[in-house]
Amino acid sequence: MQRSMKGGVYPPARAYPRLALTAILMLGACAAVPDYQAPGMTLPARYSSHVAAPAAPAVADRLWWEDFHDPVLNHLVAAALAENPSLAEARARLAEAEALAGRAAASGVLGDGRVEIRSNSDALDTGEVGLTALLDPAGGRRAEKRAAAARADAARDAGIDARRLLIADLATSYVDLRFYQTRLAQRYEDLASRQRSLRNIQTRTEAGTGTELDVLQARAILADTQVEIPQLEATVIQTRNRISTLVGRTVGDIGLDLSYPGAQPLPRRKGDLGVPADLLRLRPDIRQAERLYAASISDMTAAEAARYPTLSLNGVIRAPLSGGEASRSLAAGLVLPVFSQGALAQDVRAASARADGALAQWRGAVLSAVEQVESALAALEGATRSAQAAQKSVTLNTRALTLTRALLDS
Repeated sequence: MQRSMKGGVYPPARAYPRLALTAILMLGACAAVPDYQAPGMTLPARYSSHVAAPAAPAVADRLWWEDFHDPVLNHLVAAALAENPSLAEARARLAEAEALAGRAAASGVLGDGRVEIRSNSDALDTGEVGLTALLDPAGGRRAEKRAAAARADAARDAGIDARRLLIADLATSYVDLRFYQTRLAQRYEDLASRQRSLRNIQTRTEAGTGTELDVLQARAILADTQVEIPQLEATVIQTRNRISTLVGRTVGDIGLDLSYPGAQPLPRRKGDLGVPADLLRLRPDIRQAERLYAASISDMTAAEAARYPTLSLNGVIRAPLSGGEASRSLAAGLVLPVFSQGALAQDVRAASARADGALAQWRGAVLSAVEQVESALAALEGATRSAQAAQKSVTLNTRALTLTRALLDS
């Protein structure tokens, strides 16, 4: 049964939810909301420099630096993870992204409530309670939620990637430091040895069994060694400074003795390399790029939804403060972006272009990751072969030095 209010005829109050639901369903059918499709690329079945297809990387590989069994390196990594400014910045960005995602998730229905007290000239003061709700049947706010959640995931992966790059940089700097310290110690040994050789040659020359040319050649070799030592000392200092910055401490305040321990750290276990396809799920920079692409798709959906109407629901309860009968009203309306359609269409085009760019960035991240692994494998193979050749050279030179010493001392 219908009821009359001030000469107007309205449907019963229980009919409004059904009308609103019908309007929502009708409007929701207007907006085309594309489903997100995860990007994909065709990758080789194995790395070019790896003969057999290895197993997927194990969980233990995430702590790869512990394979050096170096307590100083472990201490540096722990300190860097706690104090490095770049990681602190990444954590702050993640907290911001999570807060924005929470804000988007909490705004399912937009609107405001209000309470008013009005004093009229006829002394009939009234109180009024109103509620306004804006519904989004085209799915724009749902898309905004998905975009915010994807950006939070991307920020989380960005933090993981920052951690990966920090540990890699720190471990590389630490191993370089030990290398330069080892080489400096060897240069000092060479310096002492060549000073001794020069004295022996000078003694033999004074005895008439040597020549001035032998003396000059020995002095030239000694001078070459003296030239290299200051450069190595400067490089050691620079590498220490780099380590201090990575740890998050000022130079000279690292709180750890980095003097030469007499050995260079070497890994004692070689982790599984995996296959190129593993990079799509293991590399945080690739996962970050994929999440940003997903966010751009949701942005495009939200831009498209902004071109369609939104539903407005307004409810008011009004009553005299001095007593009397209260009245209520409920109205539903559509907000139509009529005059902004041209601008909104350009927003859709811009969002689509950003999505294309995000997809290109994801492809670039995948290609870059594969290149980095391939290059690292090539460098590892080359370094292994060079180390084997260097070891043979050291053995031969040691034997030659022993024979030379025997001839000079005889």
